[in-house]
Amino acid sequence: MNKPVLVCVVQEPLSSDLSRVTPLSSWLIFRRNSNKGDNRKTKGSRRTSKVRLTRTSILQHGLPGPPGPPGPQGPPGPPAPLLPQQQELIQELQLKLRDMAGGVCVLCDRPPRVSTSFLSRLLQAVTIPRRSLLELQPFSQPSDSERSLQRGQSFNSSTGRYTAAVSGFYQLTASLLIESGDRAQVRIRDSVKAAICIESLCQSNLSVESVMGVAAAGGTFSILLTGTLYLQAGEYVSVFVDNATGSAISVLQDSLFSGILLGV
Repeated sequence: MNKPVLVCVVQEPLSSDLSRVTPLSSWLIFRRNSNKGDNRKTKGSRRTSKVRLTRTSILQHGLPGPPGPPGPQGPPGPPAPLLPQQQELIQELQLKLRDMAGGVCVLCDRPPRVSTSFLSRLLQAVTIPRRSLLELQPFSQPSDSERSLQRGQSFNSSTGRYTAAVSGFYQLTASLLIESGDRAQVRIRDSVKAAICIESLCQSNLSVESVMGVAAAGGTFSILLTGTLYLQAGEYVSVFVDNATGSAISVLQDSLFSGILLGV
């Protein structure tokens, strides 16, 4: 049988500090100890609250939709200013052009003036016998509407020859309308060749040429010549037609011959 045990509890007297507890000191002690023990705040509490808010917003408003189409393109901005190096290059180029033109830059302020050009049409139909070569002439004087295209007096309408006033590159064009009759027998090599020749030397000098085959039924067809030739001052150019068929052909009236000086 267990014997009863007597336990004595001795109560210590309150310290002088506890006897002086006031409401203000109690608040300060609570504030100092509020972030200790079980009341300590964790770093993930703020992130957890954000996740909870996000889930709540998804449940309330639904998932976000796909991105919308891009907006219209804005207006283009102003051109960028030239760099100092670019401005220097432009100034140097203008000075070189002025030196080349004798102190006047024809390309800086206004387009260059055409110094020489011509345009003329065949005065009447010209018949070219079979297997023969013929220079086209004469040509008519320009009409009132075509006179504005003339620069200089270097084209001789009676001979159909244009004489270069200055050495340079010339753009030359001939548009010929040709008529041929019916032929009983046609060879494969039957053709008509037109050429713009220098000094009437179509074989030895450089020329602008075009060749057209001729059908057995005959009829009317056109030949167009256009190209660039370099002419020395005093050299002339003219149009030749080589009839390599078995019958005569005719170059019709108003066939055109023209030229213009491109540059020196």
